[in-house]
Amino acid sequence: MNPMRWKRAMLAIAVLGLAVTGCAKKQEGGGDGVTLTVWETYNADERPVFLDLVEAFEATHPGVKIRATNLPFMGAEPKILTALATRTTPDIARVDGSFLPKLAIKGALHPLDDYITEGVKSEIVPVALQSNVVNGMLYGLPDQVNCLCLFINRAIFREAGLDPGGPPATWDEFVRVGRTLTDPGKGVFGFGMRNSLWWTLPFFNTYGARLLNGDRTQCVLNEREAVAAFQFKVDLYRKHKIEGGGWMAGGIRDDLGFQTQKYAMVFNGPWAVNTLDETGIEFGVSLIPAGPKGTSTTVGGNNLVVFRSCTHAREAAEFLKFMASRQSQVLWCNALGQIPVNRLANEDLDFERHPYLEVFIEQMRTARPRPQVAVYPEIENAVNPEMQAALEGSKTVQQAMDSAVEEVNRILAREREDARPSR
Repeated sequence: MNPMRWKRAMLAIAVLGLAVTGCAKKQEGGGDGVTLTVWETYNADERPVFLDLVEAFEATHPGVKIRATNLPFMGAEPKILTALATRTTPDIARVDGSFLPKLAIKGALHPLDDYITEGVKSEIVPVALQSNVVNGMLYGLPDQVNCLCLFINRAIFREAGLDPGGPPATWDEFVRVGRTLTDPGKGVFGFGMRNSLWWTLPFFNTYGARLLNGDRTQCVLNEREAVAAFQFKVDLYRKHKIEGGGWMAGGIRDDLGFQTQKYAMVFNGPWAVNTLDETGIEFGVSLIPAGPKGTSTTVGGNNLVVFRSCTHAREAAEFLKFMASRQSQVLWCNALGQIPVNRLANEDLDFERHPYLEVFIEQMRTARPRPQVAVYPEIENAVNPEMQAALEGSKTVQQAMDSAVEEVNRILAREREDARPSR
């Protein structure tokens, strides 16, 4: 963005933000105001945009200052857990959606229902908002949301005599197209895939399968729908032979195989678009093919949370609202090509600059979130090797899902036991 245009945009956000949210009150007693510490994990492209938004927030909230510290994404969780143990938590932190439930259940977070109105909640993408709700209480607001869509190599489609403007809309079409695209002699396969639970959830979701039961006390991945969904994924490699082994140890990972034109189709998210644009690959983005329950995807992203140690929760909540506001999300997403967490921002996005955003936004409407349980990462670690065994053929899909359910249920039981008050 042109620097002058950028500054004008920031000024517009400042004025609009002032009109919408008003000025935060100064600290009682008329002191030096409020300083909020924020631990954030923005990357090199995101952080300058974040700091400009901080500047705009401070301009519209006299007496409130933001002191931001950047953490490496992979190192944030252990640092926050250490800070909890030593009672040195910041006021606000940016956390992965899968980490928030653990913090909420530990009692580390400040509930925000008293500060976030229903009007504000209604503007947020529902599945993104849901990732902040634990046991019926709101513990954060999303600042970033993402999902998976189907990426296709348009050139490989044309070389195979297929119309790149008509990507497969159903799983049956996906298999037929994948067979046409696959040419083992040339080392080209119709599809490349990963084998973690999060990357597999689109398969489960499109079959209407559940990971946990309604009260989140039992794993149900061995139900009929889940077994059928994962059998289909296994069949892409073992039966239909259109998947190139991207899930294997030592195999060509899906994203690299897509860039080197080994895989004609992969799942990926909005974070991949800039890299693919730079490589010059002619690609397209479409919805995940529909299964028995239609198209669907999984949800990722990050949330801003307020710790219980924060003595200025109202001002902290104002910052969370500002980051998730329509004006902030318009600037953020137009600058970075990301999916807005605020639905009203969709009206002001630059789709000419970011043409694939429309597909991601449409896909988000059918997204299903992960269960909000503290042990979700442990569940992933339990399920992944069982799925690997089924892909390798050392277990049937039913055997693998039965074993996964047994282990996940042990994890859930242990969590319930740990949560009981000590006598």
